[in-house]
Amino acid sequence: MFPGILTIIACAGAVAQGPQDFGPLATRNHRAPALPFLRFEPRFGVLRTGREDTVALTVANDFRDVSRGPLRVSEDQETTRLAWTQRQALGHGAEWGFELPFLSRGGGFLDPMIDWWHANVLHWSNPDRDAAPFGHSAVELPGSRTFGSASGIGDVSVFAAKAMGRDLVARAALKLPTGDPRRLMGSGGIDAGVMLDWRRPLGGTWTAFAGAGLVLQSPATELDGTRGWADQEYLALMHRANSRDEWIVQWQSERAPLSTGVPASDATHRLVTFAYRRRLDEGSALELFFSEDRDLFSGAWPEGANTGPDITVGVRFVTRR
Repeated sequence: MFPGILTIIACAGAVAQGPQDFGPLATRNHRAPALPFLRFEPRFGVLRTGREDTVALTVANDFRDVSRGPLRVSEDQETTRLAWTQRQALGHGAEWGFELPFLSRGGGFLDPMIDWWHANVLHWSNPDRDAAPFGHSAVELPGSRTFGSASGIGDVSVFAAKAMGRDLVARAALKLPTGDPRRLMGSGGIDAGVMLDWRRPLGGTWTAFAGAGLVLQSPATELDGTRGWADQEYLALMHRANSRDEWIVQWQSERAPLSTGVPASDATHRLVTFAYRRRLDEGSALELFFSEDRDLFSGAWPEGANTGPDITVGVRFVTRR
């Protein structure tokens, strides 16, 4: 864990803060057993004045059927997550905010599209996924109940951020058990964490971002094997094509929230995300994105992309006033 964090710090170097920039894409790993736990989304900067509201709609489709001896992890579902995030400036380089998520898990609609994407774009297929019926919804984990389709409020998070000079932003967050853990809407416990974010202008139209953090996870009430600590890292590269259009590619890594005894489930969660941002005016933007797991490299490069939903697609609307 710590060598990875130190590597990111070394790569990030000295950066210059741009508090009013929109920064990297604020998203997370939407695997169903990971969503109940606190995670920091990539972000940089602190609001100077006013507030920012974000509405994000994300759809993540996942299929996983892996085992080790008698232990089996089976996930076949699609989760839609609608999240409202608000940030408010406190002055003196500080801000606070909250996130309120609503989740709906079911069979979904992306299965046929993912089969086409795997076969025609990635030239890769999963025989188990191909044979599974469309519309199935179940999450089965060792030592835990089987979770079917469900909808409801998730766990609410509150957070604060502080600019540490021009080169660094520090964040802290607390997740509250507002979601129903019996339906996998929340963990049933309180999580807390800290995060450090950097930015480095690369000259011209390119900007790099990096971050590292640590989350303390309290034991989940309906999930077995909660890890005590989970580290997080991310790297992002943003290209500003013109005054309105930006393109982002980013890599995110985090410790698996659970230790199930099944290596394919317990492996480090890593995603690669591709995003497009359209600045609608000085204070608002529309963002479109999709994320890929290990399928992106046919499982050959787990350091780049590893465990996560088969595909994640989303749209975000950000406005500041």
